[in-house]
Amino acid sequence: MDDPIFHLTGIVRSKGEMEDFVGPLSLILQLLSKNKIEIRDLSISLILEQYLEYLDNLKRMDLEIASEFVAMASYLMLIKTKMLLSAGEEVTELDQLISSLEELKRRDSYARIKAVVETLRDMSERAGVTYTKPPEYIPPDNTYRYTHKIADLLRAYRRIARGEEPSQPAGKPFTYPRPIVYSVRDKAQEILQKLSLEGAAQMSALVKAAGSRSEIVAIFIAVLELCRVGEIEFIETQGDVTIYRAVAPLDLPVPPDMPEEGTGGDVSNGNE
Repeated sequence: MDDPIFHLTGIVRSKGEMEDFVGPLSLILQLLSKNKIEIRDLSISLILEQYLEYLDNLKRMDLEIASEFVAMASYLMLIKTKMLLSAGEEVTELDQLISSLEELKRRDSYARIKAVVETLRDMSERAGVTYTKPPEYIPPDNTYRYTHKIADLLRAYRRIARGEEPSQPAGKPFTYPRPIVYSVRDKAQEILQKLSLEGAAQMSALVKAAGSRSEIVAIFIAVLELCRVGEIEFIETQGDVTIYRAVAPLDLPVPPDMPEEGTGGDVSNGNE
């Protein structure tokens, strides 16, 4: 059964004028929520008369539609009765009507969202599955792709046949690293000569005069060996070590058991 259509005269506010209403009962509730219809101007008896006439025209009574109409009409009567008894509660009742309509909209929105949740979940699960291609074996390509002149290939073949080494490009000699070896014996002789001329020497000055780390290591070994055989003495003053000749040196230019060579670690380039 279709919803009955009601005709009410001069109850709809539009551009400052009161217009007639034509529509179902649910539209009346919606216009009430938007303040388009004043509840005091709504005649419940007129609505009831039109509805009964509507039922008479159909010649039958649909209990489901009738019960729905009775529920809406009862709700309108409740609102109108409270407003007639207390004019101060007009805003409260209207707010209650608006909130009930908004709650109905929220329930409808929730139902629509819930209906698509399963579809969205399936789409998300399918999108989260990652399919990767297994590694594919690619055979190495050993094809020689360079091109040469026939004369160059012929010269190379003849050189290989004679057992010759590849010729070195002009202007680019091969260089081979050579370690620089410092003799501990020579460093000990230098230290003794310096002490004979100056009487004392600062250890920091000897280190600063060295040209490389290997030379510094040779100086330290020479100082330790000279101290071991009693040729020199040293004292520490203000964080530095001062080296002196021993009070009664052995008058040996270099200790006989002094190692001949010290360390090698620095690299010098030499042409071969």
